Amino acid sequence: MARQLSPAAQARLAAARAVAQGKALPTPATAPGQKGQAAPSQGSTAGAKPALEASPAPGSNPGSKGRSGIVILALLGVIGMGTIAGGAWMTLGRRPDLVGSTATIQKGLLSGEMRGAAGKKAVADVIRNADQMTKDELEAARKALDEEWKRCRDEAIEAFVAAPESDRPRLADEGIDRTIAYRKLRFGLSPQAQQEKGRRQKPPKDADRRKLFDRYAEALQAQSKKRAVDLPEWQ
Repeated sequence: MARQLSPAAQARLAAARAVAQGKALPTPATAPGQKGQAAPSQGSTAGAKPALEASPAPGSNPGSKGRSGIVILALLGVIGMGTIAGGAWMTLGRRPDLVGSTATIQKGLLSGEMRGAAGKKAVADVIRNADQMTKDELEAARKALDEEWKRCRDEAIEAFVAAPESDRPRLADEGIDRTIAYRKLRFGLSPQAQQEKGRRQKPPKDADRRKLFDRYAEALQAQSKKRAVDLPEWQ
C-alpha cells in the first residue's frame, strides 16, 4: 500500500510539475484551521486600519455655526439700517444756517462782487431766506447787514478822499451801487414791508469823520443826478 503524501509534500510536488511544464506556481494552500485574510486593496498599506471618519467635537451642534452666521448678518443689517436712518435724519432734519448764508450774500453784494444778473439772484436769495427766518434770525441778519454796510461805507469814504480827482467819479459810482444794494437788502429782510423806503442813518459823532461823511454824501448825490439814479435818502 502506497504511503500518502503530506499536504506540504503535495504542494512541493505540484510546484515542481508546474515549473517543469512552464506554468505559474499554484497558490499555496491555506493551512488547515487557519482563516484566509483578504488581500489588501491597491494603494493601502498592509495591516493598516482604515481611517476613522472625523467626528464633531463633543457637545457641538453641526447646525449651530450656520445659525450663528445668520444671526450676525441680521445684527449687522440692523446696525447698518440704523446708521443710514440716523444720517438721513441729521441731514434732512438739520435746519440750514439762514443767517450765515444771508450774511455771505450780503457781503458779496456790498463789496461789488455780485452785479447784473448775479446781483438780482442774490437779492432774491436773501428774500427767500428771510421768508423762512424767525423773528430773532431776522434781527440777527439785519444787524449783520448794518455792520457790513458801515464797514464798507467807511472804507469807501477813505478811498474816495485819498483818490485823485480823476478817479473819484468811478468811486462815487461804486458808492451809489452799494447804497442801492443796501436798500434792496434791507427791504428784503423786512417781510412785512410794502415799499423800499430807506431810513436815514446817523452820521458819525466825530466832527472830522462827519465832514468826510458829508463830503462823500454830496459826491454821491451829484453823481446820481448825472446818472439819473434815484439814490436812497440815507447814505
